[in-house]
Amino acid sequence: MRRLHFFLVASLFAATTLAADAPSKTTQFVVIGDMPYTDAEYALLEQPDGAIAKAIKALDPPVMIHLGDFKHGRLSCSDELLQDRYRQIAFLHPHKTVYTPGDNEWTDCDRFTLSGRNDELERLDFLRQLFFHRDHHRLTQHIRGLERQQDFIENAAWQIDAVQFATLHIPGTNNGRREILHSQVEDALNEADRRDQFNMRWLQQVLAAAESAKAIVLAFHADIFHFDHKKPACTPKNRSECDGYKMIRDAIKIAAAQSDKPVLLIHGDTQAYCLNQPYYEIPNLWRLNAPGDYKYVDAARIEFNPDNKSQPFTVTGVLDQKPAPAVCDDSLLSLSTHSPN
Repeated sequence: MRRLHFFLVASLFAATTLAADAPSKTTQFVVIGDMPYTDAEYALLEQPDGAIAKAIKALDPPVMIHLGDFKHGRLSCSDELLQDRYRQIAFLHPHKTVYTPGDNEWTDCDRFTLSGRNDELERLDFLRQLFFHRDHHRLTQHIRGLERQQDFIENAAWQIDAVQFATLHIPGTNNGRREILHSQVEDALNEADRRDQFNMRWLQQVLAAAESAKAIVLAFHADIFHFDHKKPACTPKNRSECDGYKMIRDAIKIAAAQSDKPVLLIHGDTQAYCLNQPYYEIPNLWRLNAPGDYKYVDAARIEFNPDNKSQPFTVTGVLDQKPAPAVCDDSLLSLSTHSPN
């Protein structure tokens, strides 16, 4: 009997030791944005034969995040085109896709270079109806626990494993504060102010919800690190000749500096595909400038490993399977030449 008792105790101790030594679970997901801009890129994303579509289907990640800019800036923002891109995004990874708007599909729809110009605020309302209020294809149906911000439906938050995710609606074109060419300027700037306020509130709510998480991932469209250093933060007295990203950028920096968790910011909007740490004094803050925007035509597969303290996030292309460059330099990358099939 003593031998049996000893065996059971020894077995329990061994099992506990093995469990303690076992590696933590990694979390994988896919990010795409700033495409399709060409017919070839469109074909890459079409089910069932597009190469990127096939790669995402094979991976079957728990979530795919789309960073916006699903059309070239020179293409019309017609109902038909926006509806077709919504369909393509929905079929690319059914019911497991979170989309956050880019500037090409609303803030830039009033440019003089377009064959058909639109009021940008009207296009924003159309996007909100198409992707969030109606959402006939139910983009996020199988993402458990996803919540949307009250009164600002495009912002979302959810958890997978021990990772807290969130999207923030931050478009390019200086956060919608520049090149207001068709809407009433006052109305567009009021919308920008409102967006800033909701983004700041959402960031605080997400950080509070992430208390038990092991990592935080924030996704949005604009490259908030690409700005005019001479311009001040936007204020009620200066709403356009200002840095439209300073408020949220500073808030993220402060939050990351006060946290002991790795924080990953994911954005598109500019061409330099890279994964790096933008501030040496905040070593737990990482930034991924996602592929796309002509320069590197691919989607990114991201993995978070809580056991890897020096490199918690790794990024590889779903097609080329190469790691993302650590230096944000366009000249280090050649144009991707993946065939559509």
